[in-house]
Amino acid sequence: MTGGHEIGDLRARLAAGDGPAFWRSLDAVADSPAFRAFLEAEYPAAARLAAAPDRRGFLRAMAASLAMSGLAACGQPDGRTEEVPYVRQPERIVPGTALSYASAALVDGFANGVLVTTRNGRPLKIEGNPAHPWSRGGTDVFAQASVLGLYDPFRLQAPHYLGRPSAWQAFRAAMTGRFAALRATDGGRGLHLVTGPVTSPSLAAQIAAMRRDFPAMRWHVAAPAGREALYEGAREAYGRPLETRWRLGEARTIVSLDGDLLDAGPGQVGQSRDWIEARRAAAAAGRLLSLHHAGPTPSLTGAKADAPLAVGSDALAQIARDLLAEAGGGTAEVRDGPVAAWRRRAFAALNGARGAGVVLAGAHAAPALLAQVHRLNAALGNTGRCVFHTAPVPAQEAEPLAALVEAMARGAARAVVMLDVNPVYDAPGDLGFTEALARVPLKIHAGLYRDETAAHCDWTLPLAHPLESWGDARALDGTVTLIQPTVAPLYDGRTVPEILSILTDAEARDGRGLLDAHWRRPGEDEAAARARLEEALRAGFLPGTALPEESVAAPAPAAARPAAGAPAPSSGPARRVEVLFRPDPTIWDGSLSDLAWLQELPKPLTKVVWGNVVAVSPRLAEREELEQGDVVTLEAGGRRLEGPVWILPGQADDAVTVTLGYGRRAPGLLADGLGYDAYGLRAAASPWRLADATLARTGRRQPPVTTQDHGTMEGHDLVRVRALGAPAAPSAPLPSLYPPAPASAEGRHGGERAWGMVIDLDACIGCNACVTACQSENNIPVVGREEVARGRWLHWLRIDRYYEGGLDQPATHFMPVPCMHCEQAPCEVGCPVEATLHDREGLNLMVYNRCVGTRACSSYCPYKVRRFNYLDYAGDMAPVQQQQRNPEVTVRARGVMEKCTYCVQRIAAARIDATKADHAPIPDGAVETACQGACPTRAITFGDLRDPASQVAAAAADPRNYALLGALNTRPRTTYLARLAAGGTGAGPEGEP
Repeated sequence: MTGGHEIGDLRARLAAGDGPAFWRSLDAVADSPAFRAFLEAEYPAAARLAAAPDRRGFLRAMAASLAMSGLAACGQPDGRTEEVPYVRQPERIVPGTALSYASAALVDGFANGVLVTTRNGRPLKIEGNPAHPWSRGGTDVFAQASVLGLYDPFRLQAPHYLGRPSAWQAFRAAMTGRFAALRATDGGRGLHLVTGPVTSPSLAAQIAAMRRDFPAMRWHVAAPAGREALYEGAREAYGRPLETRWRLGEARTIVSLDGDLLDAGPGQVGQSRDWIEARRAAAAAGRLLSLHHAGPTPSLTGAKADAPLAVGSDALAQIARDLLAEAGGGTAEVRDGPVAAWRRRAFAALNGARGAGVVLAGAHAAPALLAQVHRLNAALGNTGRCVFHTAPVPAQEAEPLAALVEAMARGAARAVVMLDVNPVYDAPGDLGFTEALARVPLKIHAGLYRDETAAHCDWTLPLAHPLESWGDARALDGTVTLIQPTVAPLYDGRTVPEILSILTDAEARDGRGLLDAHWRRPGEDEAAARARLEEALRAGFLPGTALPEESVAAPAPAAARPAAGAPAPSSGPARRVEVLFRPDPTIWDGSLSDLAWLQELPKPLTKVVWGNVVAVSPRLAEREELEQGDVVTLEAGGRRLEGPVWILPGQADDAVTVTLGYGRRAPGLLADGLGYDAYGLRAAASPWRLADATLARTGRRQPPVTTQDHGTMEGHDLVRVRALGAPAAPSAPLPSLYPPAPASAEGRHGGERAWGMVIDLDACIGCNACVTACQSENNIPVVGREEVARGRWLHWLRIDRYYEGGLDQPATHFMPVPCMHCEQAPCEVGCPVEATLHDREGLNLMVYNRCVGTRACSSYCPYKVRRFNYLDYAGDMAPVQQQQRNPEVTVRARGVMEKCTYCVQRIAAARIDATKADHAPIPDGAVETACQGACPTRAITFGDLRDPASQVAAAAADPRNYALLGALNTRPRTTYLARLAAGGTGAGPEGEP
């Protein structure tokens, strides 16, 4: 008889009312080996307590508790609790009903306000926080995918010492004496702390207190994709580091010199919202907020430019000098050629909007170029109006990583504490970080995973996931955003503040205690302080904490610099090129590389998945006889990398772009061995650019895996570009062999509602937030690199990327393509078992248990938005991963078709709410699809087309509205708004009228 069967027998005796027999047999059960084995397997924490003195009494009580079907949370030796099913229903939890908690998603330490949706105590989905003053309801791919990281079974789950499992108590005991000795000798000399960028006010205060206790301690920041160049450029122009921001709503034109206004990073959500709101306001006023962009490699900012230009870094610096000369009344040095023509148009726009223009550059631009941008804005009268400055958001007291390497190399570092960083992997290759680290006697690392740095450390500590943590962080505008746990820790992790408290405090404090202590005002009652913080936690941020504008003096004049020549052309087996480093648009700097959603997310411009490529221009590929997938080497300073070629339209000649985040060397992790490592080629003095490197062919091929290998529209009007203010083209309904939809009982044609969607192509920046949100909401599985290569990827929403014009200077367009929900749907005709059909509200539905997998519907669909489930992709998921699945959406089995459903589960929930309200109509905006809610630019509008007051009806009536492949007469419910252009009559693909 097993322990479980014995417990079942006890329960039966108790239910039968045989109390005496129950208690007589209880002692025998408690001492039985079977029950002990059952307890060890099912409740390990309880089993540890059972091994303590008086275990007989404990086991007796435990057996009784199990028999009566109730087990309260079992305490661990350190006082923390494990997750167990609750016996008494918590007051706020209704089974199956969603709860949302305000929190923050972090990118390089910067916060975006989010709402975390939970069901039955499990975080399932990230939504934007519409009340947050910076993010205003938008999200990015990093926030959407963060919930997957919570349930990652490969996370570090317990402390390790010298590679063996240990415990937090052992770590604290080992560190107490060591840190006391460090404090007593020379005030902590030899102690080095390494963190990422710190925007958290409470963590910055904690580090400051630690530095007071250890006055000789040194603090370093490791930020492989950080913003140091921005602060250095401001220091060069104004003598101090500054954060630069823009009032785009007051601007009449924008000129971007290698800017990243709309690109992935800490500013994408807020800045893209500012841009689209300003552009829409300008269009409503009858003008176009033009965006001129020049840069050496394509970007999302360049893709949305009205006037893009591909130009190398040296020529870009010359453009800045010429613009500054013209702004001051002088003349430009370069007066002929396409670059000069672009500069003349950009300056004309800036000069005509003095005081109402914006010139910007990105975080990967050279500090000298950024300083020139500051001078240019001041000369044009933009500074203080459309361009303003605040204090830097991250703390600026830390030293660079190079200073740590120098101290370690000469043996001056006695203890190095690395918290949530991975410098063994992502430090620039010329620093020699790993070799220097080997000379340190005590090395402590804390991270979510056992990564490359953990493998070289004495102590490896598990970090808590942000969704399990208490804390705070500032958004890019400075707004203090609060972080609160939405679930008890799944593993035995701690936050960075908690680890610092273990190292420095006499009594270690938990995250909530540290947060409360920091934000409690002097002399404030503890209860009042906690109530005030509780109110802020409900909102998700502290109101009025955005950083104020700072006044700046006139920028310092530019120092004389020797002109840098372009790489010298060569005709031998190797060519000299400029190498550009960029964060990967999906996995960023590599810290997110273990998230499968992001690995399988197509890069916005290349559509490559599960790896990185070496991007070269079409002209360079032609000269070097390179084809897509040819493996090349890049070498400089004795360091080299190998990677497959990707021919990228819009790339500057003789410039090569490599992306960070791949080439991981962490056995057991998902990302191990994918792609090449670009950090090894990087130089600390110039982290974003190598002016001179050698490109050579290897003779091998390694074709990248991509979801789109064709980028032209072949003369079709798939993406339309329409002149601002142009009248709508006349159109008449096409005849159809389909019968009209029947009228409803209320007499309205086709049913009570007509759900539809309109996507604004002028607003879509191709950021992929909608794709990841759809995957999170709808339980869409990841299929892996090999399956994607066979064309079997399963995303219900894709974003097509198209080029218009020549390959050297193309215009780039993005088009999100979900299911069109056609009123005259070819898929419904083709299905032999009627698994795809219409409901009375116009939704094209899938009946999964009816589908037999003929794939006829996919053959009939002209939009190719259906996905066939070839294999059981979700069947072997780890139990912890299954906790992320949305219970409102079916987990599909092998052999069925899948597609976008307009988030029918959300429509059903709104319909139920309306029914509860005495059949009140569903209000406009009550149903928000996952893709719509995630979009930072609000490019997607959804609602009832039959409601004349709805936003979607207004968008459908816009003169720019059109149907994709409308000539096929499928009458799709998903339509598009054409992209805007200035003047003329509008253009179709390839410049056709």
